Amino acid sequence: MNNKLSRSNLAFRNSIVSGLVTLLNFPIQFINRYFMVHYLGATYLGLTSLFTNILSVLSLADLGIGTAIVFLMYKPLADHDYDKVSLIMHYYRKIYQAIALVIFTLGICILPFLRFFIGKSISYPHVYWLFIIYLLGSASSYLFSYNQSLLYANQQNRIVSWINLLVTYIMLSIQIYTVILFHNPLLYAALFVFTGFVTNILVSIYVRAKYPLKKSTGKLSRADKHLLIQNVIGNMFMRVSGVVVTGTDNILLSIFAGVVKVGLYANYVTITTVIQKFMYQIIGAVTGSIGNFAVTKSHHESEKLFNNLQYINFIILNVAVLGILFLSNDVVSLWLGQRYVLSQLDVILIAISFYVMNYRVLGWSFISVYGLARYMKAFSISEMIANIVFSLFYMGVLKLQLTGVLLGTITSTILTVMWQDPYIIFHHAFHSSMKPYFKRYLYNVLIIVLELMIIFRLNEFLPTNLWGHFFALLGIVILIGLSMPLIFYCRTTEFEYVLLLLKKFLQRR
Repeated sequence: MNNKLSRSNLAFRNSIVSGLVTLLNFPIQFINRYFMVHYLGATYLGLTSLFTNILSVLSLADLGIGTAIVFLMYKPLADHDYDKVSLIMHYYRKIYQAIALVIFTLGICILPFLRFFIGKSISYPHVYWLFIIYLLGSASSYLFSYNQSLLYANQQNRIVSWINLLVTYIMLSIQIYTVILFHNPLLYAALFVFTGFVTNILVSIYVRAKYPLKKSTGKLSRADKHLLIQNVIGNMFMRVSGVVVTGTDNILLSIFAGVVKVGLYANYVTITTVIQKFMYQIIGAVTGSIGNFAVTKSHHESEKLFNNLQYINFIILNVAVLGILFLSNDVVSLWLGQRYVLSQLDVILIAISFYVMNYRVLGWSFISVYGLARYMKAFSISEMIANIVFSLFYMGVLKLQLTGVLLGTITSTILTVMWQDPYIIFHHAFHSSMKPYFKRYLYNVLIIVLELMIIFRLNEFLPTNLWGHFFALLGIVILIGLSMPLIFYCRTTEFEYVLLLLKKFLQRR
């Protein structure tokens, strides 16, 4: 019982620390990006966003191996079997060294074709060296990052979070200073890459000091290797699908619209990424009981837990979507200037895309806990194909540029995984109908539509001054975004569950 309590407390502390670190990272990231745009230009912003997407596709060389190996660490860490942990870490290091070499080689092979992605009209200086710096950063991240995985497996995530926060603040401050002083894109990029390298080195030093790991030349057992292969196959399709859907957007956008458009879109992605990370941390604080439910409770009770947690996910997602829709243009205007603002249509599509993608977040946790990844193979492939086909149609045939990228993601998600994920969960885990799930989905959409009507109406009476408009609208978004889901669910078991969680949280204080 004490061990369970300890694990629960660790998970709660990790979630709180990770959420706090995400908030503390928020201002320095935006300040740094402000100086980057103003001293290096929109073209540099677009190029780095494009290179990041290209390298995220190359990172498919991982194929979910890292996640699968971390799974092997849970039992030996719990048993304090550091001989077994040392063996797994040795195996992990060798695999990741090979992955680093593969990624670097593939990146070098892409160099001759880089101009195809960038476009002939872009003549940014040192563009190939810029790509090589980012490539070195991506490949080198695999040389030491396996040490972070040991801390994750041992529920010491907060150590990585604090180290990352410290290094980020120091290195980004140096970046700001050097970009003002030298205006050198290569130096700026090298410092960015060096940030991740320093973090990994400090984490490695901590792991070696904290854990009694030894050099090991042994081999994994046949049973462990079989388990590793099964997990890799299950994770691989979900990983490939995720990278193709989200990681190719900037590549297609650069080909059909140019890297400057990529840079404009990247500013909004920065905002949604910060919101998304914060959202994941809050959800993580209340999903620690999923694994216990999967093995100790009935299917009906697990389904009830899913509905309760999905309601919490909706409340957070609701506020986030309203914020993206009504506040993102004001944020970009205040942050970078009016010329970096996207059209209202594109902002609406960004908000819709964010909603349909992140409504599924809870489902991924249940699929993982119940071991249902093996059913995702065909569905993941269908999502990939649909995303590429629709994106190419909207961009290549209809010439919709950024609008086409967003429509491609929205269309492919709605037609494939939006209904496939709940089908897998309800059919194979809960053994029940998924009709109530979709009734709640439509009910939640109607709540958002009503909120939009109210906020659009109130927006007419707000001050026209940019700062005054932003803060007034921020208050309205938070008030309506939190109150409406509570009002419309006030007589449900989901609402009672939220009240119970709040009561427990206040008792912790």
